[in-house]
Amino acid sequence: MSPSSASDDSSAAPVPVAAARARIVGALPRHTSRLVLRELTLADIEAVHAYRSLPEVTRYLGHPPLDPDGTRDLVHRWLGDPAALSVALELGGEVIGDMRLWFRRSSAMSPAVTEEVDAGLGYALHPDHQRRGLATEAVGEVVQLVLDAGGVRRITARVFAAARPSSALLRRLGFHLDGVDRAAVLAPEGGAWWDDECWSLLQSDG
Repeated sequence: MSPSSASDDSSAAPVPVAAARARIVGALPRHTSRLVLRELTLADIEAVHAYRSLPEVTRYLGHPPLDPDGTRDLVHRWLGDPAALSVALELGGEVIGDMRLWFRRSSAMSPAVTEEVDAGLGYALHPDHQRRGLATEAVGEVVQLVLDAGGVRRITARVFAAARPSSALLRRLGFHLDGVDRAAVLAPEGGAWWDDECWSLLQSDG
């Protein structure tokens, strides 16, 4: 069955999406044992550039290493999207990473209509702060916030199979591996095709 047979009424989507987003924003900032999680702002562009300009960070992201103008354009696009939310990961007053959430009305087969909301998840962390459990701490807190305060029904994440630490993080947080798109994307240097993993967490899983 074609995915296009599922209804996704984008004309009506802003109402439940905006409400879910507003509830999450209203619950920020959040404090974990080591981090402050807050909305990203234009003042964070330089900090974001410090890690999104690094090949080891962007290798598994949707963009190559960014120059300053590219980082500025990216953050401006992020903050201008009413159906998304960008969260800064702050450690000791320094932004060391970010999380990105995309919201949409859950799909429904016509004539059914739903007010439920799904979210997509992405994240990046400065390599100087990796392998310390900070990503798990941050993503876990935001995921719980999205499911609880936001009332989001389902969170999804796509991870290249080669990015094993990201897959392990999602598994630790209770995400389920729903499937793998085999040989889906050509690696940046060419010559190798990466599998693309599809992960999800339902509100009912908890």
